[in-house]
Amino acid sequence: MDFEKNNQQLLEKKRKEMEFLHHFHLLGYDLLDLSILEQFEWDRLSEDDLKMMKHRYTWQSNQSLLSLRSDWTDAIVRYRQKYKLKTDKIAYSGPVFPVDKEKMQFGMEVFTQDISIQIITMKDLLHYIRDHLNISLTVAVISHYSLLKKLLSTEERRDPEIMMYLSERNLDHLTKRLGASHPAVLLMTQPVPNQLAYAKQHFPDLKKPVEEIQHWQSELENNQIPVVYCDLFSSPNQSYYKGIFLQFYTKQSVEPIVTGGQYSSPTKAFGMAINLSSLPLTAGL
Repeated sequence: MDFEKNNQQLLEKKRKEMEFLHHFHLLGYDLLDLSILEQFEWDRLSEDDLKMMKHRYTWQSNQSLLSLRSDWTDAIVRYRQKYKLKTDKIAYSGPVFPVDKEKMQFGMEVFTQDISIQIITMKDLLHYIRDHLNISLTVAVISHYSLLKKLLSTEERRDPEIMMYLSERNLDHLTKRLGASHPAVLLMTQPVPNQLAYAKQHFPDLKKPVEEIQHWQSELENNQIPVVYCDLFSSPNQSYYKGIFLQFYTKQSVEPIVTGGQYSSPTKAFGMAINLSSLPLTAGL
């Protein structure tokens, strides 16, 4: 092992973590550090908890279910509710352990349904990435949790085959399963640049989420994101997202550099996280 190189990488990683926390503390965010070990009681697991368990490292100890933290937002919401934490904005840093690998994240959460404040916090994080990490985010993908809920019935959303065809944008197989007149099929037959306007014009139930997408799209374009892509058939992995869902990429990245969106806590809230393992300068951290 090249210890000198390893030493410099470790010091740089810790410096970036301290810089992030200090920066957001000065912006008025409260800082939170939680244990990576979470404890659940079998008889108190919610439906969302049960859905998320397949994405966690878990084991049983007596009557408790133990898990490594797989997601910061979920852990913060649970902690905030348990201890009735009185704070409007939180910044954090630390690892998460989804089933496939360990990831390091920097992130923030804001507990308000005021969209203008949510957008300000989004800009706080995007400006930090640009000015302090020297990363140029070139593509943003916007989706909205409620779109699929309005386009598909509950039974259709629970059908793994239908959801697979949607994720693959497999129009032929989706048409065979749902029929040519199904709203999801009609929307997918439209050219991608026209889908947003088509949804707003032909499906009244989609007007509100489409207008929300357009509002966030405008904010991102004003924030110098060159390409803003609206994906009307995307569904976030985490079930707690209830509104706008965002993903950001660089020219070189295959996985998103930043993810986040609106969720229920149980009131409306918003959060975003930098996935350091996806950054082009990860080796320097």
